[in-house]
Amino acid sequence: MKFSELKFVNGVCQLDYNYYVLSFNQISDQDLFECTIFNRAKLPVDLPGIKTEKIKNNKWVKISFSKKDIEKIIKTLWAFTGIQNPTHLDHSNFYKNIF
Repeated sequence: MKFSELKFVNGVCQLDYNYYVLSFNQISDQDLFECTIFNRAKLPVDLPGIKTEKIKNNKWVKISFSKKDIEKIIKTLWAFTGIQNPTHLDHSNFYKNIF
């Protein structure tokens, strides 16, 4: 899946990988995005090979991703889940980023 195929609603795109949901939030006025992966319990999770947060000044902060980085994350999740074309969640079904 390419970045151009993603459907953003109000700066948010969420892809359903059955047990996992991949969420991208566009950082306002920039061409960068933040990523979160949720499980079906709607809790953020870490997956091998996908790092979405780092420690900066003794605080957890979100990592900013470019469009190419997003495509790499989607490919990694494809390898992890076996789902090449995940479905887009409707705005009414979006998982809330509690970070």
